[in-house]
Amino acid sequence: MMSDRIDAHVHLWRLARGDNVSLSPQMTPIWRDMEPPELQPRLNAAGVGQVVAVQAAETLAEALYLVGLARRHPVIAGVVAWVEPASPAITEETAALAALGIVKGVRPIRDDNRSIAYLLDARLGRGWQALADQGLSLDILVQNWRELPLAAMLARRLAPLPVILDHCGKPDIAGGQFAPWAAMIDEIAALPNVSCKLSGLMNCAGPGAALAEVAPYAGHVVAAFGPARVMWASDWPPLDLASDYGTWAAICAELLAPLSAQERAAIFAGTARRVYRLA
Repeated sequence: MMSDRIDAHVHLWRLARGDNVSLSPQMTPIWRDMEPPELQPRLNAAGVGQVVAVQAAETLAEALYLVGLARRHPVIAGVVAWVEPASPAITEETAALAALGIVKGVRPIRDDNRSIAYLLDARLGRGWQALADQGLSLDILVQNWRELPLAAMLARRLAPLPVILDHCGKPDIAGGQFAPWAAMIDEIAALPNVSCKLSGLMNCAGPGAALAEVAPYAGHVVAAFGPARVMWASDWPPLDLASDYGTWAAICAELLAPLSAQERAAIFAGTARRVYRLA
C-alpha cells in the first residue's frame, strides 16, 4: 500500500517517565509503553507514511522526549508540544521549541483539561503573541462539545493564528446529540483560521461502533470545514479503547470515497502538511 497518508494526531509515551498523569492502569488496552515500534505496523497496514506526535503530558520535558523520538524515527514529521501560556518564560520557551524545527505547534492542557475556559483569560495575551511570533499553531482540545463556543471565541480572538480543533469537537455520538453539536461546528468552521481533525469519533460513539454511527458526524465536519481544512488523524493509542487503527482507517476510506481524489488527498495528507508545515 502507498504510504502517502499523514496521521495528524498520535500520542507516544513511556510510562516510566512518570508525567502521563491522564493515564491509569484501568485503561488496560493502552497501559503500557506506546512508542514508534508499536505504532509502525499499524501505519504500514494503513498506508501512513508520516505522523504528528501530540503532547500527552503537561510538561516541557515530554517535548524533549518527543523530539528525541523524532530524531530516531523519521516517521514523526512534526511535534505538537505542551506549553503553559501563562508561564513567565513563555517567550523563551516558545522560542526554544520553535528552534528545534520539528515542533510545529502547541497544545496547552491544564489539570487534564477539565475545561478550556482558562484559555480565555486576557492575561494570556503574551503567551498567544509568543506563539504567533514563533510561527507555531495552536491545537484546542475541548472537554466535550458544549465547550465549542469557548473554542470559537478563542479562535476568533486569536486570528490569524492557525488553530486546530481536535477530535471533531468531541460530539456526543453515544447520546445522539447531533443538532446542537452541528450548529456549534458551523460556528467555529466559519472562522478561516480554524482547521479540524477528523478523529476521535470512535471514542465518542463507544465500543462496537461502526460506520453508520459516525458517518453523519464525519460528513458534517467535512461539509462545514471543507476538505482543505480537515485533516485525518487516528488519536492512537486512545483509539484502542473503543476500536482499532485498521477499523478507523477503513471506515474513513469508505466515508470519504465519494469525494474527488483531490479532496481525499487534502484530508489524508495535504491539510496536515500545509497547516503544520511538514517537510
